[in-house]
Order: sequence, then C-alpha cells, then structure tokens
Amino acid sequence: MMIINNQRKTDTKMVVKVLEGITPQTIPYDELFSHNQPIILKGLVKDWPLVQAGQESAQQSSNSVMAQLEQHYNKRPLLVYKAPTENKARFGYNKSCTGFNFSSNRSTLSEVFDAIRNQLSQEEHDYFYINSLRFDEGFPTLNQTNKLDFDHAEFKNNQPVSKIWLGTESVAAAHFDQPKNIACCVAGKRRFTLFPPDQINNLYPGPLSPTPGGQVVTLADLSKPDFSRFPRLKEALDNAYIADLEPGDGLYYPSMWWHEVEAFDRFNVMVNYWWMEADPYLGSPMDALMHAMMSIRDRPTKDKEAWKALFDYYIFGDSENVRAHLPPESHGALANIDENQSRRLGAMLRNNLNR
Repeated sequence: MMIINNQRKTDTKMVVKVLEGITPQTIPYDELFSHNQPIILKGLVKDWPLVQAGQESAQQSSNSVMAQLEQHYNKRPLLVYKAPTENKARFGYNKSCTGFNFSSNRSTLSEVFDAIRNQLSQEEHDYFYINSLRFDEGFPTLNQTNKLDFDHAEFKNNQPVSKIWLGTESVAAAHFDQPKNIACCVAGKRRFTLFPPDQINNLYPGPLSPTPGGQVVTLADLSKPDFSRFPRLKEALDNAYIADLEPGDGLYYPSMWWHEVEAFDRFNVMVNYWWMEADPYLGSPMDALMHAMMSIRDRPTKDKEAWKALFDYYIFGDSENVRAHLPPESHGALANIDENQSRRLGAMLRNNLNR
C-alpha cells in the first residue's frame, strides 16, 4: 500500500512530499506530474543490484560498488573533475568567474577508483567527480539490471536518458535543467536543496559562459550564506525544499527547478533519468533566450516594455486567443506548431539570422 508522508527539515523550509512502497514498476506518474514540486520516492531502487552491493560497512560497500562498476564499464576514457583539498568538495568558479576551481582531464575508471581507494583512510584528500556519464553507454549491462519502468503516455515520444554520477564528496552548486528528472541514490547519502523557477532573482546566477557543468549556477554558497553580498538569498532559502536521500531512495523534481546537490560519503553514486515533456521538434528555449538578449535586452526601456506586451500576447498568453478572430487559412505561424510548421519556422529564422 502506498503511504504519503510529509517531511519538514526546518521551520523555514518547504514541505517535501514522501511516497513509500513504490517500486521501479509501480511509479505513480500521474501522481508525480500532478504536483509541481519535488517528491521523494522512498526506497524506490533499494532492490537494485548496485544498491544491494553497497549494503555493507562503509569501506567494504565502496569497494563492492566500485568492483561492479569496473567489471561492467566499456573501458572508454572519461572526463574527470579533480579538486584540491582546500575546495572542501565544492566544484565551482574561480574568484573572477572566468574559470573554475578544479581541473579536468581524460582518465579511465580504474585510475579514478584507484586514486579514491588510496585516500580512503585520509581525512584530507583530493575530490573526484565524474558527472553526467550516459549509463546505458558506459555500463550497458548494468543499465539493464538497474533501471526504472517508463510506462506512461508522456514517454511515447520522449524516452528518458539515463546518466550516472560518480565520485567522492561533492557539491554541485544550484542550477536548473530543462528536462524533468528522477534521481536515484545508489551509494552514499545525498541532499538536494531545490527552489521553484521563480526564485532565480534571489539565487544570483553566475555567467552564461563558462559554466562548471553546462548550466548556469548560483554564485552563492548555500551552506555558508553571505547575506551581505547576496541579500536576496534569504528569501530563496525561505522557499527551499530539502530532500535528504539514502541509498535506494529516488527523487522526482519538475523541469526548470533549481537544485543544489551534495554528496556526503567518501564514495557516492547516483543514477538519474532526464526527459522532456514537450515534443522534440520544438527546439531549445535557451536559443530563444540568447536571441532575445541579442535583439531586445539592450533596447530603450519603452521599446522593451512594448516588446514585453507583444511577448505576453503571442508567447505567454492564450494561443487560442491570438487566432480566434482570424480565418483558419490565415493562421500561419499562429497555428499550433507541428513538426512541419517547426521546420518552416526554423528555416525562416535561419534565413533572417544570416542576412
């Protein structure tokens, strides 16, 4: 039987809904999608072989999980982030935000795991982080035995992509992703601190480029908030959702939600599943954002106000309203976008940009 609990970490944090008794075959997708907020799926993947391999003492569990991963890895070199002891597991920017406080290089899984094993008994050690590695490509056999079922209409044209995240303790600064997400905690404990999309102004995003992992991240350290430098951060933290995960737990969170991810143990593994709800042919809204920066952002204020009204009417308003008074044969770009319409609009935009 499914039991719904509520979990509140502090008086200033928002409630995180917890669903218990869920298995990879019984995920209640309608329930998840009806709530525009994070939901913990307690014990979702507790029976995965990788999770079971970690149910020993701390060092033994690390070695057992590493051994399984090494045995099944496809042997290709991978990108590894390495941060020195003084970084305290936080992977982010240098002081000028023109580069990063970590190095990156190509290595093998065995080399990384050997480096982690050699420092397991040391209090001060290097930090290693392998992020966003495709699970089905890097570990194809493990992907078959450690997986979720995606039996829902939303996945008909949007098959989830599985990614695996490996390493020592780490802090991935708060950022957003366009896809929806189910994150599965495999080894080590994790904490997600999540914020609704409307908190962007209170999170002090860093530059659009470069970025530590491909997405814009906050400049604020949530564990040591500097309210003199980032005064609006207090409001963001008052609206934060805290989700603490143990091995075997899952976490669903919607598209565009900001989230900071902390991995606490000396060796940690997470597998997550990303998918887009929108049809693939609709393209990337980030491209539209960048184009708007180029063509609208630096215009005079009155011009921007006029364009805002136009965007509210044509883009963020009711799409039926903008064509209700027009004959159907005249709808053109105002019609519902299908794949053919998307291609025509794309060709027109490319033409205009190349003038």
